[in-house]
Amino acid sequence: MQYSLKWEQRQRLTLLEATVFWSGGVSTNALTDNFGISRVQASKDLTLYQALCPGNLRYDKYLKRYVIEEAFKPAFMEGTAKEFLQVLKAQRDGVGGAIVTLVNNLPVVELVESAVRQINRAVLRTVNQAIIAGREVRVVYQSMSRAEPVELWLSPHALVFDGLRWHTRAFSRTHGEFRDFVVARVLSAELIGLTDIDAADDVDWQLFVTVKIGPHPGLSESQKAIVEFDYAMRDGILECQVRAALVFYFLKAMRIGPDDLMREAFVQQIILLNRAELKDYLF
Repeated sequence: MQYSLKWEQRQRLTLLEATVFWSGGVSTNALTDNFGISRVQASKDLTLYQALCPGNLRYDKYLKRYVIEEAFKPAFMEGTAKEFLQVLKAQRDGVGGAIVTLVNNLPVVELVESAVRQINRAVLRTVNQAIIAGREVRVVYQSMSRAEPVELWLSPHALVFDGLRWHTRAFSRTHGEFRDFVVARVLSAELIGLTDIDAADDVDWQLFVTVKIGPHPGLSESQKAIVEFDYAMRDGILECQVRAALVFYFLKAMRIGPDDLMREAFVQQIILLNRAELKDYLF
């Protein structure tokens, strides 16, 4: 669907639509805070969006915000998990709006990426909405340790993308503890009541630990030097602050496993230096 809009208008309407789609609603403050515009301009954008996309959102007087309608159809976005990830990355890195690069004579660049992992966007949306609204979700979950799916009651408080898959960090009433759940293994998710779980009680999530990485001891001095340069190590060590709950995923992304010292040096190249200190977070 094409509209004759100024670039700035399209950016604001895209953000508005993305916010409504993924979180279930949007307030005027979301536009004023993200684009530095007045409340009058934000109201104009909301009115314009409703005119262009009738039936997508309505104003809820009780919540004092615009909420998504059942018949919602994206007009400025696709609503994919990949798109959602790009928004989250931009938010994390403090990137405002789109960055347009106009450069001639660019070199040929081929990006090697892993196969796209499919995810049910309805499930991802529901989990994200539960996090925002502080609600519980009832899910049907297919774990790899059980032959059949089971019903779980979860209180999610964060989403994690490990480079390959989406996870949610949640308190499971079924298990009585905070755990990680692969979103793609959630067959269905339903929002239920407000949760009484406080994310501050998730000790492993709140705790940051230092992960120390160094070159494989089997490398030559020259090889070690180039690996240290490659990873910007200082005195042969790269120190990374990682949430204790995410140490396993971080090491997996760095391709460091429990057999790092046993693998051929030229293949492994880097190893975990403080494994004993982190043993409680490696599973």
